[in-house]
Amino acid sequence: MKRKIYAILLTACLLIVIYFSIAQVYPFNWSVVVRYRVVFLNGLITTMSLSGFSLLLSFSIGIIFALMRRSIGILREFASLYVFFFRNTPLLVVILLTYYGLGSVFPFDRFWAAVFGLSAFEGAYLAEIIRSGLDAVDKGELEAAFALGLTRSEVFIYVHFPQAIRISLPALIGQSISLVKDSSLASVIALAELTMTGRQVGTQTLASFESYLTIAVFYVAITSVLSFLGHWLERRLAIP
Repeated sequence: MKRKIYAILLTACLLIVIYFSIAQVYPFNWSVVVRYRVVFLNGLITTMSLSGFSLLLSFSIGIIFALMRRSIGILREFASLYVFFFRNTPLLVVILLTYYGLGSVFPFDRFWAAVFGLSAFEGAYLAEIIRSGLDAVDKGELEAAFALGLTRSEVFIYVHFPQAIRISLPALIGQSISLVKDSSLASVIALAELTMTGRQVGTQTLASFESYLTIAVFYVAITSVLSFLGHWLERRLAIP
């Protein structure tokens, strides 16, 4: 505990020294952040909404394609192609393809284009994480469940899947944090999320440093909460 406190204090001191060193050559104007606080808050709400919907949808996609990857025949091949495509395509390109490609065929706005693109991209990574978790479950536990008379579906619901999620939880939390940070790329289609609003405020007021520092603090706050929840879940679900 003392080491953590010392590390926090050391980091705080370094940040203070860096801040005042920059302040010698750059005139900080934090009143801009106060003046545009509503704009920043609206961008924060949009980012949190985008991340929330994308997390739910990408987890659903991840579970479905993880199961397809462990099946046989055409389903397995289709899932493999899906994972291969999205893991080898930049997220920026995926979002642009979703908005300017699918968006020209199906009537959805920028927000849902960003949700669909982000979910499809992150879903490929989550599918591999969940699949590896399913493969890592001890076969002896499954055989014991079958020996107790459970059906295949009951074994999956009550034994196999919960164990896989427990095993995959650290990687799932890490990917969720990456999703929140990756949501900043939605600014490329002019979605008024946190990064886009920070860029607009910086351009209008010429206070780019203050704007980007503000959105950085917001992102750190969101990801820190996710990280804390992840550690709490890991302790909660840890095998005694």
